[in-house]
Amino acid sequence: MGNRILATRGRHLDEGLGPRFRAFFWGQTISQVGDYVAYVSLPLYVASLTASTFSLAVTYSLETVPALLLGLVGGVLLDRLPLRSVMIVSDLVRAGAFFALGGLALDPSPSGLYLVFLLAFVIGSFSSIFQNGMFAVIPSLVPPQHITQANGRIATSQQVALVVGPFLAGILASSFGVGPGFFLNGVTFLVSAVSVFMIGRVPVRLEAEERKGFASEAWHGLRFLWNEPRLRASTIAAAAANAAVGFLESTLVVLGVDILGANEAELGTLYMSLGVGGIVGAIIAPRVIKRYGLGRVLTFGLVLFGFSFFVVLRVGFGPLALLLFFVMFIGLSLVNVPLFTIRQTYTPPMMLGRVISAARTIGWSTLPVGALVGTAIADSTGYERVAQLAPLLLVITGFGLVFSSIWRDTFGPGQAISRVAKPSSS
Repeated sequence: MGNRILATRGRHLDEGLGPRFRAFFWGQTISQVGDYVAYVSLPLYVASLTASTFSLAVTYSLETVPALLLGLVGGVLLDRLPLRSVMIVSDLVRAGAFFALGGLALDPSPSGLYLVFLLAFVIGSFSSIFQNGMFAVIPSLVPPQHITQANGRIATSQQVALVVGPFLAGILASSFGVGPGFFLNGVTFLVSAVSVFMIGRVPVRLEAEERKGFASEAWHGLRFLWNEPRLRASTIAAAAANAAVGFLESTLVVLGVDILGANEAELGTLYMSLGVGGIVGAIIAPRVIKRYGLGRVLTFGLVLFGFSFFVVLRVGFGPLALLLFFVMFIGLSLVNVPLFTIRQTYTPPMMLGRVISAARTIGWSTLPVGALVGTAIADSTGYERVAQLAPLLLVITGFGLVFSSIWRDTFGPGQAISRVAKPSSS
C-alpha cells in the first residue's frame, strides 16, 4: 500500500512534464550530487595546500566570475547553436577538469595551487554556459503552464544534492582523501551529458537569416532585459542579494565554526538542515506561487532568508540555529523558483539564451565581489561585523521589491503567457 501511495505521488509530481524532462531531470540530479561533493572537497583540498583563508575566496571567485566575463557571449551562442550540443560539450570539459583535479590530489603540493585556480576558472566558465543553457532548454521540454513545476523539480534536486553531497564528501575525504570526490564528480558530468543527449533534438532559436552581428545580438538581449520592468527589477534584486550570498557561501565554514561554535561533525548537521529546508521550499514553491504570484513569493523569500540569517548570527550552535538555517533555505528556494520562472515567462523563446545569460551575468557578478571584498574586510575588521551586514542587505532588497513591478505585476506562468512582452517592445 505504501509503495502504491508513493508511486501515485511520484506520477502526480511528474504530471505534464513528460519523458524528455524526466530524462534531463534525473541526469541533473546525479550531476548535482557530484557538484556538492566537490563543493566540500575543493575547499578542503585548497585548505590542505595553504593556510590562507583568502585563497578559499579566490577559488570560489574563479568559479563564479566567468558568469560575468562570458555571460553575454555565451548567451548569443546558446541562441545560435543547438543547445543540446553546447551543454554536452560543457559537461565533457567539466568532467575532464575534475579528473585532472583528482590526479593532482593524488600527489598534492603547494605549487599545484595555481593549477587548481586555473581548473576552477575552466569549471566555472563551462558551468556558467551549462546553467544558462539548462534554464533556456526547460521551456522546450515542458508546456508553458508546467514551467514553474519543472523549475521546482530542478530546485528540489539541487537541495537534495546539498543534503547528500557534503555528507558523501565527508565520508570520502575522511576515508580516502579528497581525490575520489573529484573523480566521482567527473563521472557525474558524464552521466549528465548522457541525459542531455537523451532529451532529443532542441531547435536552434536564432536561424541564420535572422542573425545580426555578434555584439548586436548580445546588446539586443541586454536591452530587452533592461526594458522589461519585471526582468529588470528581479535582476537588480538578484545582484543585490548575491553580494550577501557570495560572502555567506565562501565563508560558511567560518560562520559555523567561529560564530556558532560548531565542530566538524556538527557542520555536517548544519549543511543537512540547509538542504532539507531547501527541499521543503522547492516542493511548496509551485503551489505558493500559484496562489500568490511569482513576484510576491520572490519578495517574501528574500525577506525570510535575510531575517533568518540575521537572527542565526545571534545564537550559538544548537536546535534553534539548525531551525533557522532550515528556514533560511526555505526562503532561498522561494526566491530561486520564481526568479527562474520570471525570466522564462517574460522572455520571447528566440531570446531565451541571451536574456537568461544577461540576467545571470548581472545577478552573478556580485557573487565574487561579495566573496572577495567581504572576506578582505572581515580579515581586517572581524568576521562577525561583516556578517551582520549581509542579512540586512537581503531584507532591504526584499522590502524594496514591494514598490516595484515585481510586486504589482507578476502572475503565475499560466496567467502571464498572454502578457509576455514582444521582442519589438525593446
